Amino acid sequence: MNGLSIIVPFLNEGSEPYSTIQSIYDTIDVVDFEIVALNENPKDNYDFSKFPEVRYIKNNERIGVDACRQKGVELSRFSNCAIFDAHMRFKKDNWASKMIKYIEDNPQTLWCTTCIAIGWGTLDINNHKGKYFAANLRLFTEQEKDRPCRLIIEPTWAAEKPEKEYKVDCILGANYFFLKDWFLHIGGLKGLKSWGTSEPFISIKSYLSGGDCRISKDIEIAHLFRDTAPYATPVSSLVYNKLYVLKTIFPKEMEDKLLRYIPQDKSYKKAIKWIEEDRDQIRQDRKNYEYIFRRDIYDYFREFDVKVPE
Repeated sequence: MNGLSIIVPFLNEGSEPYSTIQSIYDTIDVVDFEIVALNENPKDNYDFSKFPEVRYIKNNERIGVDACRQKGVELSRFSNCAIFDAHMRFKKDNWASKMIKYIEDNPQTLWCTTCIAIGWGTLDINNHKGKYFAANLRLFTEQEKDRPCRLIIEPTWAAEKPEKEYKVDCILGANYFFLKDWFLHIGGLKGLKSWGTSEPFISIKSYLSGGDCRISKDIEIAHLFRDTAPYATPVSSLVYNKLYVLKTIFPKEMEDKLLRYIPQDKSYKKAIKWIEEDRDQIRQDRKNYEYIFRRDIYDYFREFDVKVPE
């Protein structure tokens, strides 16, 4: 089917889901679309009845934004999918039809768009705080000792290139679109807890599976950046995701090198306990990835000039 399924998860977002969906309706240029809206707070009541294309799903318990994204893709009706946060604004730049065309021309690709930063006093998409263009992968750093869960496998905003669309090492911006079958083929976001490391995880997997990641600069989507999120993410979940990614798609020697950068504090110990509990599933996930991967992770590091620890 040639329409577009749009997945929008949210938790404690107040009126923002309405504003995001209204902005989609005000700007979308394709007839066949749906919006899969997933509410993580069972106590919050939303009425989307004025938006006939919205499929509203309320989770009985919190499963995390990445699990919601995965669930939304799996439930989608159309073969073309887009994932947005619930605090976005859109321009009348034919973004939906462009997405479908990009997907059809590059079916083994994860895409992101130009990210326009709004917030900090303005929600005006034409009075923004800056533009951002996908990400580079930062494999490790020694510069964030105050945030130990961010010391390895992190995306950082990349410098803009002149082309309208081009290959990137990591998508970023909460403005992603892709062929549903490709997302599911590479395993999507399965295995991650809550939130964190999701963009590096799926970006690396897309490359290793024989595809790639690209940015379409001619689509510009605004993202409301906030000083604090309306929900908490346990540090142990962030660390768990790092460990899960290391143990499923990284070679053992690289895992050992990167583990040196993570302080073995109580969050780490809790994450390790979860890893041990999930050991059998992690082993099976690793086997599944070894079966579908067509490239070597060191090829990825070389192609995108990713600094590797000694």
